[in-house]
Parts: sequence; C-alpha cells; structure tokens
Amino acid sequence: DYGWRDWIDICVKWRQISEPNDPVFWIDLLAPEAFAEGFGLQTPMVTGQMNVVRYFPYFRRALEVVKKLIADSGACNVHDQRFMLPRSKLDSLQEATNCHDLWDVMQQGFYVETPCHSIARPGKIMAGTRITLLQKAPDGFDFTIRTPGTPPRWVEMDQEMGHVWRLLTMEARRKPAPDLDKFTELALSFYFYWVNFGPLSRGTAACGYIAFFALMLSIDYEVMTSPPEGTQVDWPAILTPRPSEFVEEVKPWIYPHRVKTDLLDELPRVAGNVASIRQMIEALNAV
Repeated sequence: DYGWRDWIDICVKWRQISEPNDPVFWIDLLAPEAFAEGFGLQTPMVTGQMNVVRYFPYFRRALEVVKKLIADSGACNVHDQRFMLPRSKLDSLQEATNCHDLWDVMQQGFYVETPCHSIARPGKIMAGTRITLLQKAPDGFDFTIRTPGTPPRWVEMDQEMGHVWRLLTMEARRKPAPDLDKFTELALSFYFYWVNFGPLSRGTAACGYIAFFALMLSIDYEVMTSPPEGTQVDWPAILTPRPSEFVEEVKPWIYPHRVKTDLLDELPRVAGNVASIRQMIEALNAV
C-alpha cells in the first residue's frame, strides 16, 4: 500500500537536492549501529554563554515545560537514572528564570521527556523530545532539545503516522467533498507527530511544513499566509503534549486563510517535466 512514508519521501528527496551540503537522511537508513544506539537530533536554545538567536525565543516556554515536568514526575540524570526533586526545593524551582537558576536547583546535568499523546491508541503517552541542561565550561550551559531516534520509539511513531495517514486518506475520499475543518485538523496532526518523531537527520521541520501545504493542496485548498512574526511552527508542536492543543494554537492564523484553488490543474506535471537531478535544481532555482 502507498503509505505516509512513500508520500513524504517525495519531499525528502527534493529537500536533499535543494541544499546538497545538508545531510538529509532517514535515520533508520543510517548505519545499523548508529540507529541501534539511537541517533539523536540536537537543537540548542542556549549554548555556552550564547543565546541562539533562532531558537531562544522559545526558551521561556521550554523552561516552563521543564519546571512542570520536574515537579510532576522528576528528571533523568546523564546516566538515564530518574530522580525526584526534594519537596523543599520545589519553590526554588518555580522561581527559576534562567539556566543558572535551574542548575542551582538541580545541581547536576539532566533531561526531561515531553509527553506526546497518541490518537491511534487513546490513553497511550509516548516519549516526545528531551529537553536537556548540561554545564559547559567555563561558565555556561547547554540548554537543548534532543530527539532520540531509537528503534522502539521508531516503531511507536511509525504506527502513529500510519494511523493519521489512514484518517487523512479516508477524509480526502469523502463524498461529495471532505470536511475542510476535519481535514485541516488531521493535516496539522500529521505535522504534529512528524516533528515530534524527528525521523530525518536534518530538515524534518521544513519537510513537515511543506507536507502540510501539500496535503491542503491535495483537496484543492491553498493556505495563503505565513506564520506570525517570531513563530516557528515546529516548536509549539514539540512543546505541546496533544495534537488537539497544537491545532487550537495555530488555528487562528491558518484557518481564515484557506482558499479554494485549482492550482494543481494549472501546473505542469512534475513527472513529465523533471526527469533528472539537473532539472530538479533548475526547477528549484526558478521558484
């Protein structure tokens, strides 16, 4: 059967060509030992004494997620051993506003795992991403998100992606026409699980965002807008536990800008006009 991976792999191939210097690969197709060990994607909000301009705007939100998870269920140290914070330190935890404050409370490197709620298996909570704090000499910290690509997690996320894909295809085939709001919600849920999955060595967010627009085009709708200034769509998805909550957050700037289109009828077919890597590059340069 034609599945979710067959479909999005088209986007992955174009992402590989668009920037040959970027190593855009499926993690499960890397060397077996790298996959078995759990290839980890890492994105820093703070590195050393530097706030990373692109990602630091989400520092405050990530910090609040970390504090809530520590208070509710503890954290894991660098040896993957879970520990609970003494109740006497919970007030200091809630008062933390930066990496130094957080380190003073925790007194060691640690990570927390964000929850990712399943819709394929209601009640099941999967591992989302890891938010990590490590000390970095001489006087700094690394505050990052790290997404593990372990085989067991891959199986879980593959099941989730497959379930949403089946719901999407069923809705797309609805007669006389798909329900626009329902289809959009499913397309955003597909994006939500895709970025939480993080199955590519690079380019996951870009491919997922393109995939969302492509899904909408598949039912003859364009989304004629861009994210609000300061918004990176993958971060709210990563820092939100449920796809429904993510949809509610992005709905105000996406739903009003869905426009009926016949664009796909007007454009030439890619299969008949792009037959080589050279032509792919030419097509990209013409956009």
